[in-house]
Amino acid sequence: MRLTECDVVNVRANALWGRGGRGSGLRARAGALVTTVAVALALAAVAAAGTGNGSSNGLKAYVDASLLSAAAQNPAQSFDVIVEGDKQGNSNGLYKQLVGDSAFGGSTVQIQQQFSSINGLQASLTGQQILSLAKRPYVTEIVANDGVAASWYGSPSYSNAQLWPSVIGAQSGWSATANLSMPTIAIVDSGIDSTRTGNFASRILTQVNLASLTPNSPGDGYGHGTFVAGIAASQYSGHAGVSPTSNLVSLDVMNDQGQSTVADIVHACDWILANKSAYNIKVANFSLHAVNRASVLFDPLDQAVEKLWLNGVTVVTAAGNYATNGQASGVPYAPGNDPFVITVGAADTNNTLSTSDDFAAPWSAWGYTGDGFVKPDISAPGRYLIGPVSAGTGLALGRPGNVVSNGWMELSGTSFSAPMVAGAAAELIAQHPTWTPDQLKGALMVSAKSTSAAPGQLGVGELNVAQALTVTSPPNPNAVLDTYLTSSSGLAIFNSSAWQAAALANPAWDSAAWSSAAWASAAWASAAWASAAWSDAAWASAAWSDAAWSDAAWSDAAWSDAAWADNSFGDPMVDPSITYATR
Repeated sequence: MRLTECDVVNVRANALWGRGGRGSGLRARAGALVTTVAVALALAAVAAAGTGNGSSNGLKAYVDASLLSAAAQNPAQSFDVIVEGDKQGNSNGLYKQLVGDSAFGGSTVQIQQQFSSINGLQASLTGQQILSLAKRPYVTEIVANDGVAASWYGSPSYSNAQLWPSVIGAQSGWSATANLSMPTIAIVDSGIDSTRTGNFASRILTQVNLASLTPNSPGDGYGHGTFVAGIAASQYSGHAGVSPTSNLVSLDVMNDQGQSTVADIVHACDWILANKSAYNIKVANFSLHAVNRASVLFDPLDQAVEKLWLNGVTVVTAAGNYATNGQASGVPYAPGNDPFVITVGAADTNNTLSTSDDFAAPWSAWGYTGDGFVKPDISAPGRYLIGPVSAGTGLALGRPGNVVSNGWMELSGTSFSAPMVAGAAAELIAQHPTWTPDQLKGALMVSAKSTSAAPGQLGVGELNVAQALTVTSPPNPNAVLDTYLTSSSGLAIFNSSAWQAAALANPAWDSAAWSSAAWASAAWASAAWASAAWSDAAWASAAWSDAAWSDAAWSDAAWSDAAWADNSFGDPMVDPSITYATR
């Protein structure tokens, strides 16, 4: 990817560049990538579970009784297993038989390793694949890999070699939602690469191209949307996302340079609103922001995401990456400035499991919006993350120093913190399908872990999936805002004019929002955060006069929220002599 110096200046003016960073020396956190071999296997009809030897089910291979039962009950779940063939043969023979078996055309199996001491191999198989493969005459035994034997009872064998899933308790969600019906997450981004079968290809329900800017390759020519989707919902061994069984809808609004327009993103909101029931869309992730400051009084993108929120779609958005050295930057851009939605900041895990020493990434935006609301609401790890980005995309070509292996990159940004929260929201919905977006936001906030960050830098704290899944009666952080709701054409909308009048008349209009005893169980100091949740000093009616608003906002640019300051090639905000063309 090549941009002119003028383009670089425009990018800087749009405040997309972060500062600080520790370089790329922490790449070793990710651990080794698992090499997989694609083996054609069809998803055959699932046989009923029976005895361990499978004789009553037409199975020719021995399958451990507990594994057999789990496979039959969870045909789409992945299991870490050891497959054995004729004991007189060798592992290469079994592998060749798998590859050459024409009866299994369709899906893929991930083979982790072949053994030399036995005619066997380790593989990741779905329940359907186990039951189908056990009928083949050349397979004699399929058993659970002892290292994860305890997970067969309702817990999938997903894994992630990085630290962040353990920091946020993602494994608890994998177990708790293993047998539940999952909602769909809409990824409003640069598209998703559907060829990445080990990640989520079979769960991409539809891909819709709404991008008006060119060039825009089919799928994901930039790579950002695929990375975001991977953090939210990958199933890849060693790189599982937060909600690896959620379905996805890809709404491509960005071109191959990560650029979009406000109108295209609003169009995506329209599409979600019209199709949410057909695709069971309950969560929408926006890892992007517009480049002109916005107000909920006028901004079309704010109004569009509010309509989604108020009509049953939980909107999760990145805070942005334009803070400097951890100082308050404000959050003036839509959609992260909207008070209803869940705005997510980026935390640095400090390479420890505890969040008590976690701090805000130095570029993670925080502070008041133009309307006086403090953002972000919550945070999640956002530095030095490994995710899927296919070779040949804009990100891979433009930042080769961040490519850690073929098809994988290390990136940082609030862009990648947001899908962690989106995945957690999907898992909460699976447990509580009748909960509203307000309740989901409350559950995520009240369960957040405290950090070492200054008040407000990381919202109320860091995402805690395990604790959020235990919340049964969440408080409503939007309780006072909800009193200003009305309806239009049968859809709920926010009456911003009524809210503006109330805010002008009473600077303490929101005092009731955080006084509820329901917040008392929060790990963070609710009283301290509540005092900063609204600032009349940060907002004046003159700031959003009609004269200050322009219809040009409909064509304003919007950008993805990746933080290039953590890359190894340097920070153009620190060294203006560095341009894309000279890296």
